[in-house]
Amino acid sequence: MKKKTRRLFLRIIAILVVVSMIPGIVVFQQTGISLDATLAANRGVRLAARQLLQNDPYANRSRIERMSDFAKSLLLGTRSYEDYELAIEIAIAQARYDEALAFQEKALEIFEGSEEEAAEQYLRMGYLCVLLGEYEKAQNWLTLGIAVTPYVEAVLTRAQVRLNLGDTEGAVKDVDACYEAVGDSVALLPELVNVYEAAGAYETAAGLWTRVLENGGDTAYLLDRAYCYVELGRLEEAEADAARYLEGHQENRAIAQTLLGMGFLRAGDYGRANRYFALAISGENSDPASLYYYVVLCAHLTADHARACEYGEKLIERVRRGEDPGAAQLSVEDVTGKVRVELKPVDYAQLCQLTGASHMMLGNYARAAEVLTLSLEAKEDSYVRYLRGASLLAEKRFGEALEDFTAAEQAGAEREKSRYSAGVCHMALGETEKALSDFDWVTQNGQDASLREEAALQTRRLRGEEQNEER
Repeated sequence: MKKKTRRLFLRIIAILVVVSMIPGIVVFQQTGISLDATLAANRGVRLAARQLLQNDPYANRSRIERMSDFAKSLLLGTRSYEDYELAIEIAIAQARYDEALAFQEKALEIFEGSEEEAAEQYLRMGYLCVLLGEYEKAQNWLTLGIAVTPYVEAVLTRAQVRLNLGDTEGAVKDVDACYEAVGDSVALLPELVNVYEAAGAYETAAGLWTRVLENGGDTAYLLDRAYCYVELGRLEEAEADAARYLEGHQENRAIAQTLLGMGFLRAGDYGRANRYFALAISGENSDPASLYYYVVLCAHLTADHARACEYGEKLIERVRRGEDPGAAQLSVEDVTGKVRVELKPVDYAQLCQLTGASHMMLGNYARAAEVLTLSLEAKEDSYVRYLRGASLLAEKRFGEALEDFTAAEQAGAEREKSRYSAGVCHMALGETEKALSDFDWVTQNGQDASLREEAALQTRRLRGEEQNEER
């Protein structure tokens, strides 16, 4: 009997080994990754605001004098073009862009000047529309102005607007024109590169970041180039850039390490992804919950079950305390504008599934059953029922295990393994006929040859014992 018990235990362990990787693979397939270093809208707003401030026609007069003139014009009931210009400047200074746009429209109605001067008005209309998020109008006004005065800054602003409108082809054409005009200018080239990134032209963007760096650009741009390399799958180069970047920017360690972790996760190198996600975690409560989730995922997929359990339990505790494990962002804002890594929300049911499966692999069956119960409370899943049944079976809680195996088998999850395991439970509970029925079913219908052989062996033993009892 001891020999039979040992064989049964080994069989249970074998079943666990076979299925332990499946939940992690399922999680990976359902886990999307989003990386974005562009924030085109914000860049467009910044460019537009800068142009408005740099083109103030009243820069040589104090605001007190201009406001005095404006007040006089109101008292007299007259509005000259200059009055509107002053009203526009005041509205812009107070960030009342809708009023500024209304004044600008009035100013255009009475404007008298050269074609070039009119073009300046069109560009300002475009910049104001950008600030108000009216991108279609912004594109139209900017195009009118650019046709006469094709300033690089105006064309670049239109490129950002076109990105917001989904016109990546038009945006790339604009930045191509800008690049021809500015060459390797460190001042404007980074702005151009970010449009290429937003348009998905990562090869071009990486090459231009190299030019920026070679021409004395800030080392912070290394993180932008690392981002491009991650998107291109050139992960060794991304690692090298991130390492150089961190020599002077340790405060941004989390985003650099997470960026690399995402890249290796995408590439299926779960071991290195695991390492970088773990390095990104500081151990403080401010760490995004999703980082722990990715550590658990990668640790489970690389059979580092001790780490999967450690970080899984930490995250389960954070959720238990009421923390929302929703989507999080890690971002850096410096001379590069912004590099952002978006982390998917934690799927609590899958987190518990992975953590429970790793506990099983470590032989912590009691805790595995508890954590898998949390998963089932969050979301009913027949496969998780099978896993919990296996944990309960290992704990010799045969009645409870039988319920899970029966539910899993009826739902079609691991059907032949569930039926075989149900037979083991029936056998342990002394329900010989039911056990025989289960083993016979596996022998006749199972696809796993070794499992069919084991079921047939159990059937012969049970029937042999029946015959011995009859004698």
